[in-house]
Amino acid sequence: MNIPIFLASDENYAPFLCTTLYSILNNTKSCIDFYILDGGIDKKSRVLIKKSLKNFKNFSIKYFDMSKYNLERFPNLQHYSLNTYSRYFISQLMPNLEKAIYIDVDIIVNGDISELYEIDLGNKAIAAIPENFYCENGKYVKEHVINSFENTTNYFNAGVLLLNIKQFVENNYSKKLIDLTKKYFDKIFCADQDVLNILFEHNHKLIDYKFNYMPDFYQSYKKIINKEEVENLDNNSIIYHYTCKKPWKTNKVRKSELFWNIAKKTKFKKRINKIYNEHNLFYKHWYEKIFSSKNNKNHKVITIIGIKLKLKRKNNGQKK
Repeated sequence: MNIPIFLASDENYAPFLCTTLYSILNNTKSCIDFYILDGGIDKKSRVLIKKSLKNFKNFSIKYFDMSKYNLERFPNLQHYSLNTYSRYFISQLMPNLEKAIYIDVDIIVNGDISELYEIDLGNKAIAAIPENFYCENGKYVKEHVINSFENTTNYFNAGVLLLNIKQFVENNYSKKLIDLTKKYFDKIFCADQDVLNILFEHNHKLIDYKFNYMPDFYQSYKKIINKEEVENLDNNSIIYHYTCKKPWKTNKVRKSELFWNIAKKTKFKKRINKIYNEHNLFYKHWYEKIFSSKNNKNHKVITIIGIKLKLKRKNNGQKK
């Protein structure tokens, strides 16, 4: 069985694309056909990806140049890359597939992804996990995009999707997604995720949280499922999705060790470490501008938002 998996990335996300690919192969014995929705990945990065995965023999990889699809026509929301809209074109790129997985690249797969692929879609267009542990995105769609939207509690996250490609082709869903994006151009907040929820409001299958567990919402899950189930998700999910906080930006990320255990095995290790260090140096620099404390022999100087306070020290080192 060959499992087709689509991922979208540009050059900035190439290191994280590689970690996601590596994590899938590291946990899945089935043959994987990777299809990269390429938003401008450098040749050098492609070579590093190839070298990182050289010890795995159960995969193929193909890049699709998404510059041909005029993604600039879609809303350029600050918190999303335009390449996220690449998902609209999966069924056009590979129309002969029965079904396929789409997965974001801020994800680590920690189990056999074939379990997701083997889910029976029935007559549904997609399968995804509900965001009923965090209902704000669904409420936003109803209040600000389309008042008739009813699926506020079962608004789904589009970071991991099982797609019924046959149904996409037969119903020309690619065009419908494009048309809806144009229609709600100035209203959507979560980019194509909002649009996918609108189009497939009554045509999606909800699946187990373990296929798209978000550690950032660890406490939120406890509002809808019991503590034991949350602990099981936290420790035994198949897919871990770093949504709000990214482990390559801060060490204050739940389950970040899963990411770093994979990242250090790739040829992007140094580049990821550099990104982490530069990001933290930036915030440390601004923190020091807001608050700093220095000692000398006779005084302690505290700076708060540019205001310096000079405190005389006693001989025993205690300030007055």
